[in-house]
Amino acid sequence: MKKYTRPLRIVLWLLVLMWMAVIFCFSMENADESSSTSGAVIRWLLERFDRAFPALSPAEQFAEIEAWSFAVRKLAHFLIFAVLGFLTTAACSVDLGGKEAFLTALAIGIVYAATDEIHQAFVPGRACQFRDVLIDASGVLLGAGSFTLIRLIRRRSNTQK
Repeated sequence: MKKYTRPLRIVLWLLVLMWMAVIFCFSMENADESSSTSGAVIRWLLERFDRAFPALSPAEQFAEIEAWSFAVRKLAHFLIFAVLGFLTTAACSVDLGGKEAFLTALAIGIVYAATDEIHQAFVPGRACQFRDVLIDASGVLLGAGSFTLIRLIRRRSNTQK
């Protein structure tokens, strides 16, 4: 075993646990807090990328934010879990081969997505939705696949040199 393996393993698993804690904190937000968080993100994006948005009346701005809300919230689910998939695959890769690391990370990420949705069932105004587990799992798949692909490309590049 290389001497840097143990510290690397610890750092990567700490990153995974910290990212899971971030997800848990977002999931603890009640419906009003969650809507406020996503609304603030949407407002920030619209103010920067839609030149007409600042000129709209407050009612029109609210309607525009609401129109984007569903897509942005689901994209956030996807991206947050893509990061989890990437980090978990990196952590698993310290000790496992490519395929095993990928499958293990995928399993961990999907189980966490399911438990996250179950957790939301106990938060006021939130719900446990199977659709969100599928979106989260798709994000985990992208993250795990991205890490695996990057690792494969780097290995092939190193063997050709």
